[in-house]
Amino acid sequence: MSAEPTDIVTSAFAGLPCEVGRGRGVIATEREGLAIARIAARRGRKGTVAQVLRANFDIEPPDGPRRASGGEVALAGIAPETWLATREGAGNGFAQSLRPLLGHCASIADLSDAYAILRLTGPDVRATLAKLVPIDVHALTFGVNVLAQTVCGYMSVMLWRLEDSAQWGPTFEIWVGRSLAVSLHEALCQGAAEFGFVREPPCGPAHDGRRMA
Repeated sequence: MSAEPTDIVTSAFAGLPCEVGRGRGVIATEREGLAIARIAARRGRKGTVAQVLRANFDIEPPDGPRRASGGEVALAGIAPETWLATREGAGNGFAQSLRPLLGHCASIADLSDAYAILRLTGPDVRATLAKLVPIDVHALTFGVNVLAQTVCGYMSVMLWRLEDSAQWGPTFEIWVGRSLAVSLHEALCQGAAEFGFVREPPCGPAHDGRRMA
């Protein structure tokens, strides 16, 4: 007995509205194809982990909740001696490629399918986040590459600030467990409704493009 291949929708936000309200106060872009690996240094091996990461990726692992990058690879500190490593377009093979380098001094876990991620920008993104997260996201308080593990509504999320966009200004990424993607999207839509919310890229066959007034 064989099964016919099916068209599996991989987007965590498939079928959700692409626009809410009127305007482009908040612009969201789903981050697809991002490889994610959790690196946890073994006891007493933090220095060795840092040495390997510097040698192979030219990145200094952050000591606190910050993000550092080198080319397509980035590291974010999420706990003592623990980081999330990301690589653009590398898929599930990224974590596997780290094991020969770090397996002797760190535990590696593939989390590439664990998160739903939205990149948020637009002139009203800070005003929207101020409604949703209990932290100050002002530029003087929440600097570029700063990471916070916080809540959005009732959901645990990771929020970090990226370099400002030349076109739209402040830019953030918000991560949530994939099973909570719909709830996160709804919270963002409600928070941004007065400014206008747009999710890009434009809706395709897997997104029915419904509009909420």
